[in-house]
Amino acid sequence: MAGGGGKRRPGGEGQQCENTVDVKKSKSCEADVSSDLRQEVENHYKLSLPEDFYHFWKFCEELDPEKPADSLSTSLGLRLVGPYDILAGKHKMKKKSANLNFNLHWRFYYDPPEFQTIIIGDNKTQFHMGYFRDSPDELPVYVGTNEAKKNCIIVQSGDNVFAAVKLFLMKKLKEVTDKKKTSLLKNIDEKLTEAARELGYSLEQRTMKIKQRDKKVVTKTFHGAGLVVPVDKNDVGYRELPETDGNVFLM
Repeated sequence: MAGGGGKRRPGGEGQQCENTVDVKKSKSCEADVSSDLRQEVENHYKLSLPEDFYHFWKFCEELDPEKPADSLSTSLGLRLVGPYDILAGKHKMKKKSANLNFNLHWRFYYDPPEFQTIIIGDNKTQFHMGYFRDSPDELPVYVGTNEAKKNCIIVQSGDNVFAAVKLFLMKKLKEVTDKKKTSLLKNIDEKLTEAARELGYSLEQRTMKIKQRDKKVVTKTFHGAGLVVPVDKNDVGYRELPETDGNVFLM
């Protein structure tokens, strides 16, 4: 499946964190990714990426220094894409890259504008993970997953990439019966869990941050993520449609 194009229809240097149990201290550390590379990512996407995005890249580099984007391919069937392609240097060799709309890069058929794909999985179901933002001017509120071949539902999967991959991994462990495969998954799980602990990232599916955000949702949406649209001082904001969800769905 190609990485570019439109939506698919269903069919300075950062400092390395020291190993420490001090969660507040470790989470405040920046991943060892150059400021130039960070700026390149943001220039292409016009969006700010959270620090867990870069920390997860460094984690994958430890798993496979030569091909970090494919480090989870054999064990989990996952591949890092989207803005990770820039960290992998995939666009430097293509002269036409400057003319691309990177916000269409790795978008699937049901993805709303708020969703930014960063990891893909099974092509048969078009499984993918991505950051969900309530506003393009803010950092993501959580990582969501979707299987575009099945439906448009976005499933909340933690507030960072480590949590989302951990949840996916645990589901895989329940499905696998082969001992060799199970051993491989458990090894990845141990490394991922330890990395998240040292960096101070929660591995919960619904953190306090996500629960607080959900309280601000003004209406449910077909994809399940909901809308957070505050009313401003001029009384401008979200207003309910004079139609039922069923009628809107048929439009």
